Amino acid sequence: MTGGIVSSYHNPDPYVPETLSELNDYVVPMMGNAPFFKDESGYLPGRSIDTEFYGLVEGFGRVRDKIGEDRYAAAIDIAARMKALFLEAADEDDPKTMEGILLIHELIDIIDAARARRVKSKLKDDEGRVTGD
Repeated sequence: MTGGIVSSYHNPDPYVPETLSELNDYVVPMMGNAPFFKDESGYLPGRSIDTEFYGLVEGFGRVRDKIGEDRYAAAIDIAARMKALFLEAADEDDPKTMEGILLIHELIDIIDAARARRVKSKLKDDEGRVTGD
């Protein structure tokens, strides 16, 4: 057999998080995939730094009304700085990689703050429950 692994889960469109919890689940693993965001398993052959940051930026766009304009602008700025750092990093041990990972923590803080505010205000999610989404 030649070629890479073919997955029945293959989707040609990059995944974009729809909720704050999905966005959090998307951001956290970025720490382990930095700085290159390449799939070593063969199951996600189209994954790259560009597809990962596309999903990140679009995901923040989809929760923009839930996090507010100031947090949205901060998140987009952080994402741009992260991507620039990761593009400059030579490998995972490069100090620029660690700088980018620290920025990931800032994104997590933005998401957590928005979720906490939504819970405190008892704002319901799309399913009518108070979950922080």
